[in-house]
Amino acid sequence: MRLLLVLSLAALTGCTVINTAAVPSDRSGQDIFVSAGDIPEPYESLGMVQATRSGVLLFGFIDVVGTDIQAGLAEVLIPQIREMGGDGAINVRFRQTQYLPVQQVLGAIFFFAPLPTSVTVTAEVVKLRRGSAERPDQSPVAPPVAAR
Repeated sequence: MRLLLVLSLAALTGCTVINTAAVPSDRSGQDIFVSAGDIPEPYESLGMVQATRSGVLLFGFIDVVGTDIQAGLAEVLIPQIREMGGDGAINVRFRQTQYLPVQQVLGAIFFFAPLPTSVTVTAEVVKLRRGSAERPDQSPVAPPVAAR
C-alpha cells in the first residue's frame, strides 16, 4: 500500500516537459525563417520584437486559445516579422507557462477556476542583404608585373 502511495505521489510531481515547434529555417527568401542563434549571412537588424499570447487552460488541460510555442510562432511572431518587413528572426527565445501535473489535476477538479497560461516569444527581426556577399569587387585589376 505504501509503495502504491509513493509511486502515485512520484507520478504526480514529475515536472519534465518537452515542447517542440516546427519552424521554417530556410533562408532562401521563399518564406520567413526563424533561428535560435545568429546566422552567417550579412543582415540588417530591424529591431527587437516581443510577441505574447495569453489564455486559460480549462479543466487543467484544454488550451482554448492556443498558448503553446507553435501558436506563439505561427500566429503571433511571424505576422509581426512580416509587418516589420523582415526576412526572418534570429536569437529567438521562448517563455511558456507550465503547470505541474498536480496543479493540472486540481484544475480539472476545480473546473470553475481556469488556470491562466501564456507564451512569450522574443526575437531580433532581420532583413537579409541579398547579393552583397556574392557580388565580386568590380574594381579593375591590374595585370601582374614581371620582375627581372
